[in-house]
Amino acid sequence: MTKEAPIWVYYENIATHETLKSPQRIDGEFNTKYTIDAPDISEFTYVDNSGELTGVFGTSPQSLHLYYRPKSWRAVHRVDMYIALQSEVLAQELPDDYANITTTLLSQSYWATPLRVISGNGQFWYQVGTHAWVRYDASLMTLSDTAPNVENINYIQDLDIENDQPNAVVDFLPGKTTEIFEAPYGLPTGSVADGDFVAIAKEQHHENGLTWYKIANSGWINSMYINKL
Repeated sequence: MTKEAPIWVYYENIATHETLKSPQRIDGEFNTKYTIDAPDISEFTYVDNSGELTGVFGTSPQSLHLYYRPKSWRAVHRVDMYIALQSEVLAQELPDDYANITTTLLSQSYWATPLRVISGNGQFWYQVGTHAWVRYDASLMTLSDTAPNVENINYIQDLDIENDQPNAVVDFLPGKTTEIFEAPYGLPTGSVADGDFVAIAKEQHHENGLTWYKIANSGWINSMYINKL
């Protein structure tokens, strides 16, 4: 089984966490330096990352997320702010006047917001959920850098994102591959190689004593072929 500890690089839309490019695995010897470049992605602009673009290879797998914004936006900023609504406000799927309405936010409610977007027409939008954005209107809401003195601060969690950070390694037979399945005991959909690092997103324990692991963005594998890190 390999002793390598790769770096997995993920390329995502900063607002939706949509994958924009297939993840890249970077290998290197322990304690040697690495540098990660942010590639150009059509219709998107690189804006941020989850760690450092330079460093050294360690003894355990590492992951780095590179975040991009649509080029149609003027800017995007990470914020730690709160919105207090004085009236009902419609939340939209994207920071766009013509985007679909996803929900109605109630008057006298309070919302945490992690992202601010300046759209192509110069409007300010604030994200209150993966697919929920409100356009700033001073007559309908107030913004604050500090949490309001209320217990019920809302944040819409409307997208279940699987863990995608490597946290296990395939332990099968040297130089061989083993199948992954569409569901426990289901049909095979692909394979993984001995020594591959994978991300376990879910697990199921069955009455027969077997445990199955769901590999992020892929299928299921019997736990007997997996060693957790």
